[in-house]
Amino acid sequence: MSGPPRVVFGLPAYGRPDVLGRTLESLLGQTFTDLAIVVVDDRPSPEVRAVVESYQSRDGRLTYEANAARLGMIGNWRRAFDAGRARCPGAEFFAWASDHDVWHPRWAEALVAALDEAPNAVMAYPRSLRMHPHDRRRVEGQFETAGLAAAGRRLRAAIHGLTAGNAIYGLFRADALARAGVFRRVLMPDRQILLALSLLGEFRQVPDYLWYREVSPAFSPERQRPTLFAGRAPVHTYLPLDVQHAGSLFWQFAVAGRGGAAVRRLSGLWYTALFLGASAQRWVTPPPRVRRARRAADTAAGRA
Repeated sequence: MSGPPRVVFGLPAYGRPDVLGRTLESLLGQTFTDLAIVVVDDRPSPEVRAVVESYQSRDGRLTYEANAARLGMIGNWRRAFDAGRARCPGAEFFAWASDHDVWHPRWAEALVAALDEAPNAVMAYPRSLRMHPHDRRRVEGQFETAGLAAAGRRLRAAIHGLTAGNAIYGLFRADALARAGVFRRVLMPDRQILLALSLLGEFRQVPDYLWYREVSPAFSPERQRPTLFAGRAPVHTYLPLDVQHAGSLFWQFAVAGRGGAAVRRLSGLWYTALFLGASAQRWVTPPPRVRRARRAADTAAGRA
């Protein structure tokens, strides 16, 4: 391999030496070999370091960095991106990797091909399976914005149809991810960065099941705040979620002007307003899956 790798994985580690080897095996075993992996440890331990170094001794594409102090999930995800870019500044694509999930050997091959075939796409991701303790379950449904040339249409589609927890582990054009702002200091930062990216280009979904996700506890703001932030959570994270995300869009594109030719400052203001309007509509007339979840919650509350 000459020159920088095309793909860089940033792996924000946090205390999972029990399954980290399984994850590294799946990443280092990709059929697409033009890649590098940077592990950034936010809870440094001899056990995690030993697992990484055992693979690093056999494969020079893997490196390890330990944070001097805990950054929290948002800070460590940003650090993983920055460390990957610093070590491989010419890399075209970037992907986050968890320290407990599994990647099919053809994951990188399939997603690089999808982005090579679609110059207007900024992200590609596969279908996935959830790994429960005793079985595997396919995640149903498909979402992409292929063929939607208008940024506003892509944003509306993402608001109503995107499942952020699956798409955030896709493959990104690194420059587009940087322009979108990487991870912002808000709740559900994965959804926010994907909404910002939807303004910069298309999302493509590969129909193959190429990512296996370990099931985690259900979302709640109370659980997210101490996970996302190393210290006290910012005051603005107690605002409604859509207000937090709208503020981030406004700052990144309308104020900081980081959208480039794709999203000018005035356009950033318009898209922020469009986001707030579409989000309000989503609460008034939610999609069927959201209505079903609300009915189930109301039924359960009635039994209590």
